[in-house]
Amino acid sequence: MKKQLTILPMLCVLLLGATQAADTWPQWGGPNRDFAMDARELSRNWGEDGPREIWSRSLGGGFAGIVSDGKWLYTSYRDGDDEVVVSLDPKNGKTRWEHRYAAPVPKAQNMTTQYGKGPNGTPLLADGKVVTLGFMGHATCVDAKTGKLLWSHALGEDHKVQIPFFGHATSPLALGGNVLFVAGGLLAFDLDNGKLAWENREFQGSYGSPRLIDAGGKQQIVTPVEANVAGFDPATGKTLWTHEMKNQWGTILTSPVLDGSGRVFFSTSQLGGVLIDPATENDNRQVWAAKGVQVDHSNAVRAGDLMFASVGEAASFLTATSLTDGTQLWKKRGFATSNLLRVGDEYLLLDFDGELALLELDGEGMNVLAQATVNDEKTWTPPTLLGTTLYLRDESRIVALDLSAGKGD
Repeated sequence: MKKQLTILPMLCVLLLGATQAADTWPQWGGPNRDFAMDARELSRNWGEDGPREIWSRSLGGGFAGIVSDGKWLYTSYRDGDDEVVVSLDPKNGKTRWEHRYAAPVPKAQNMTTQYGKGPNGTPLLADGKVVTLGFMGHATCVDAKTGKLLWSHALGEDHKVQIPFFGHATSPLALGGNVLFVAGGLLAFDLDNGKLAWENREFQGSYGSPRLIDAGGKQQIVTPVEANVAGFDPATGKTLWTHEMKNQWGTILTSPVLDGSGRVFFSTSQLGGVLIDPATENDNRQVWAAKGVQVDHSNAVRAGDLMFASVGEAASFLTATSLTDGTQLWKKRGFATSNLLRVGDEYLLLDFDGELALLELDGEGMNVLAQATVNDEKTWTPPTLLGTTLYLRDESRIVALDLSAGKGD
């Protein structure tokens, strides 16, 4: 798994520095919503204690991801009966501002808090605003500079949105001048004033987050909904197609993965994965199905015609799958269920038990370049990489780790 260098080393350094300076992470999955970013020099010499901790601080519950505009960090967490949207200084973790609102979770038979009380949706940064979706369905938009509330909706009260069994967990999506929430259906609001632009209430939402794609020269929203995956017109919300993926609970926890040619991979527990061609005009959209490619509630990343992901439920394997035909090329034990980031030709893996690794992955196997335990709590949230600093969180704290290469690398 040797890397091919096609430019001069000094030019590499200059380009790398420019890339790091411009790094942003504005939404779920990063700049392109795919958990992939440009190459950078990451350390392979972590030592027994792992990468150097720059700072850590307490943070409340929830699995919301960490986003950044390149200057500040933003995330959300629970504090008792409140949900809090917070902006932090990336250098030391100090609070810059916070916006707090009441979001009590009542005891109810139609939902559970066995996996916590959220918030679990990752904030969206768009046009100088921070947009969030809370556990109980509070849609909130605040000013990114000040934290001032610009608009909000209690979706359950204002729009009769049903709360999912595990609470709301999808992440908002920017649609030009609108922002989309997959919650009780699809609801698009004007980003500036919060007015409803359009809605589609044909389906209840699920837990995986939507993506905007190009399918045959036309844009589509592709997203899991209850017991189905589907495509929608981003201008009107009109349903363009649906494909049933109904497991025992009607839930789809993972987000779509694009294969690079306009087709989209979806997966759910019990059923496994399917590759869908959204540009197909008839009902024969399924390109392939593979029960063994069962991604549960971690992410999956693509490199060329390969996809890497943890598969399985009780027993998890790190796997490589061909997106051409769904063939599983290899599977390996060694990590708990994991989230992945693709960094050029390398991969950062953070498993649910707090094990961090730097890997080389291809169609033949896995090569571990560095590995260390960096957390001892449930670590379900995908980490965020800005430059060579990795930010991760659990349900009680947020941590910044230095992954920059040193003299020994």
